[in-house]
Parts: sequence; structure tokens; C-alpha cells
Amino acid sequence: MAALTLLPLSSVLPPAQADSVTPRVLKPNACDGKTKGHIVKWYVPHVPFDKVPLRCGTETGFGFNKIRKKHWSPTVDEDIANTLARPTTSYDQDRNTRVFLLKDLAPCRGQYRVVVSYLNYGSTGIKGIITAYHEDLAGAGARC
Repeated sequence: MAALTLLPLSSVLPPAQADSVTPRVLKPNACDGKTKGHIVKWYVPHVPFDKVPLRCGTETGFGFNKIRKKHWSPTVDEDIANTLARPTTSYDQDRNTRVFLLKDLAPCRGQYRVVVSYLNYGSTGIKGIITAYHEDLAGAGARC
């Protein structure tokens, strides 16, 4: 019988694709001691860009620190990756901001919203993810 060798997903897929399939777990202290412009993680695939950054940001403005303060969950990394990779819908909030929604999550869980700003941000490209959070949908309780 031949031996079966299992390879890590990251060695089989290009780095960008492997990252979107198996997001690393974001730690609540990922931005400790970092500037607001520091990029915690790049998410891919993402349209219209190849990738979109999650910057440290601020607790009241944008990015990881806002998500950590207001919307933290242990699955935040996976939820962001899945929503950007496979949104069920998306729309322009304004000419520089797009909202991505992943609807009909596991029974009675509502939808996940990721808001991305395409405004320039220094020499590192776009501002990136402003916020991300779970939303309960009206009427979901009646179905469950």
C-alpha cells in the first residue's frame, strides 16, 4: 500500500488563495503597540482589487481596533474572509465605500457586513476595511 503524504494547504495553493481559504485567527492584541496605518492582514480574493487591507485603525474610526472594540467575535477573521470572497450582495454606500453582505448564515444567524473604503491611504494604497460585524435580520426569529 502506498504512503499518503498530506501537504499543508498553503504549499498547494498560491499564498493569496491559501490565505482566503484558511484565514489565520486574528488575536485581540494584534495591534498592541502598532500605528493606525499598520496592516494586520490582507484579505483576498477581493473585487475590484486583488486584495484589501485590514489596518489597525482606531477604536472609534475604522479598522481592526474598531472591530475589536465594538464587534469582536472569535470567528471575525473567517467571517470577513468569507464575506469578501463570496458576498451574496454588495452595493456602493458612496463613491469611495462599498458594503459587502453575506446573507442567510447558518440557521437563524442573519448576515455579516463588511464595509470597505477605497480612499487613498498614504503610500500603501487604499484605506481598506472600515468595519465588519454580524447583523440579525428582521423576522429571523419568527423562522427559528
